[in-house]
Amino acid sequence: MLLASALFSTMNALAKYMLVSGHGAAIGVLQITFARYVFGTLFLLPALYAANVLPRTAHPLKYAFRAGAGVAGVALMFSAIAVIPLANATAIGFSSPIFAMLFAVLLLGEKANRVRWLAAAVGFAGVIVIAGPDFSAFGTGSLFAVVAALCMGAEIVAVKWLSRLGDRAIIMLFFGNLFGALIASLLALPTWVWPEAEQWLLLAATGLVAVAGQRLLLHAMALADANFIAPFLYSSLLFSGLFGVIFFDEILRPSLFLGIALIVASGLLLLRFGSQGD
Repeated sequence: MLLASALFSTMNALAKYMLVSGHGAAIGVLQITFARYVFGTLFLLPALYAANVLPRTAHPLKYAFRAGAGVAGVALMFSAIAVIPLANATAIGFSSPIFAMLFAVLLLGEKANRVRWLAAAVGFAGVIVIAGPDFSAFGTGSLFAVVAALCMGAEIVAVKWLSRLGDRAIIMLFFGNLFGALIASLLALPTWVWPEAEQWLLLAATGLVAVAGQRLLLHAMALADANFIAPFLYSSLLFSGLFGVIFFDEILRPSLFLGIALIVASGLLLLRFGSQGD
């Protein structure tokens, strides 16, 4: 899980570098999002072959819904990290379990006890601390991150929905990336800018680290209980902060650490009481 967290942070750092460095062609958020999914799909093909698995499913529309939420979340998060520090965007992104809980209550009929609602309130308080009381601290970047977290919460619920259908993890991973590539292509190709050689490598690396992180996360979940493994995912905050300071000269403000503490507390409460009803 620690390696997965480092890879997810690396993906965001690669995207930020392409967006803010000013080197090479002016590649936009939608194009980077498309590359993340198309290269992710390509890198999964050898894994399917090694597992002797044919990529087939009886639920394409459900995968399309999951992929749509995922593409929106990735694109919005890339938009956020282009204008606010990596650690801030990552921390706000960790509010996605709150939105997942809300969607699960509304769409899947799950129940939420008082502790889960308290956790949601604590998490939202953390988001407000990081973004500023009126989201003015970092402007639209924080709003992009919040909406990205909402979309990622919808994707979490969609994955939970799909997991009940019996498809293997590698199949869920493959079709999540394949449908993501197809959806992102509709948005990215009309404004395509031809990357330079170095940028092609960075785009491919974005897809590689994304699917490698996803695969490691699934493997970690198979090795140990979620209650033990999931908190290690918060190490992404450490990696994102380090990458931001080292590579982008970002400043970690005191309010960030308070907000992180609230969001992490919220996530741990949801993890602890996530399967309990009223």
